[in-house]
Amino acid sequence: MKTVFKSNKLDNVCYDIRGAVLQRAKQMEDEGHHIIKLNIGNLAAFGFDAPEEIQLDMIRNLPGAAGYSDSKGIFSARKAVMHYTQQKHIKGVTLEDIYIGNGVSELIVMAMNALLNIGDEVPSGMKFSCRRQTIRCGRRR
Repeated sequence: MKTVFKSNKLDNVCYDIRGAVLQRAKQMEDEGHHIIKLNIGNLAAFGFDAPEEIQLDMIRNLPGAAGYSDSKGIFSARKAVMHYTQQKHIKGVTLEDIYIGNGVSELIVMAMNALLNIGDEVPSGMKFSCRRQTIRCGRRR
């Protein structure tokens, strides 16, 4: 069988939450500690629900749903984001300005790949681990 090697641009890429931090959290759980895993991005696990409008739209659209939505995201979710910006008095946000993804990690990678070139510099004040790995993978600084 032929060995398949990963790209060398991934040599220093890791996901902190799946490494030492996760191993330590599992160890603490085994010791009886209750660990709240805020990294998973699953708000339902913490008792937060999607707005009722989104839930109802999902139910209505389920029979005709396929594996993909509009490239900008599900319309009702985008509309809910737009309504939220209006409630917060953020002016000028339209549906065309709003993109919904599968989570923050995916959107950070998409935005950085779209906007940054090799050698571009990114402020180091951002601590989100996905951002650090995206920079390493893209050979940015």
